[in-house]
Amino acid sequence: MRPRQPRQRDLFETDRATAKIPAARRMTLVHLIERLLVEAAAECKAAAQAGGLETREAGHEQDHA
Repeated sequence: MRPRQPRQRDLFETDRATAKIPAARRMTLVHLIERLLVEAAAECKAAAQAGGLETREAGHEQDHA
């Protein structure tokens, strides 16, 4: 039996054909991606802070038990 060739390609291949995106649309895409990253980071931070508060409260309740 022959080994299978990996199907994943390098994202930075120089010989790979890519679509030509006009500069105006490219900037719009960059701004949208930046906004999504900022929103995701904010949600992660809020979730971490909320989880930390719940963990502290649970520990505090165990101290009283």
